[in-house]
Amino acid sequence: MESQNLVDDLSPKKNTVLKLSNGPVVGSRKRPSEGNYEKEKEHCIALFDQWSEADQVEFVERLISRMCHYQHGHINSYLKPMLQRDFITALPAQGLDHIAENILSFLDARSLCSAELVCKEWQRVISEGMLWKKLIERMVRTDPLWKGLSERHQWEKYLFKNRTSEVPPNSYYHSLYPKIIQDIETIEANWRCGRHNLQRIQCRSENSKGVYCLQYDDDKIISGLRDNSIK
Repeated sequence: MESQNLVDDLSPKKNTVLKLSNGPVVGSRKRPSEGNYEKEKEHCIALFDQWSEADQVEFVERLISRMCHYQHGHINSYLKPMLQRDFITALPAQGLDHIAENILSFLDARSLCSAELVCKEWQRVISEGMLWKKLIERMVRTDPLWKGLSERHQWEKYLFKNRTSEVPPNSYYHSLYPKIIQDIETIEANWRCGRHNLQRIQCRSENSKGVYCLQYDDDKIISGLRDNSIK
């Protein structure tokens, strides 16, 4: 009965609330004294705790609907930090490190750098998850230029391996990434600015009707000619 009276008291009444055309809602009833307020508040909280979650939500919604814009802003500021959740920190505490690592593994290099600066726990997840190594491996799998550089500079041997004593720590891959980017930028700049050395290769294909295919590495160039010969 008491809870029903409390809910009914929230319904609009002619002698309780007056809406002004150019202003907020103004109550005609004066605020009770501090002592009465404390007693009434504790009584409301006691009733509130007895209700189900659905009833509590409905009750709060009706309360909020009767508040002015300033009150909404104050409540929003109060709720905002309560609604924030640091999943990357919370997941390892539940033994779910692999999920936190998987989430961060989708970041690009710039975002991964920023994530390392969030807090020590994020930095630990990135380091122990070897996420810089995984980022480089993803680039090598999808970009031929990255794959070529990995073979040429021989850091491919540190990739695509499980965690063993032969695998360097995450800091090695963190420092390796900007070096790779610098190499790529240098190669692209050399091609754009014409800083390259072109050499003519004599494959003696004058009588073979031309070159059909070509394969090369750092040491040799092999051509397949249209006369079915290889040089």
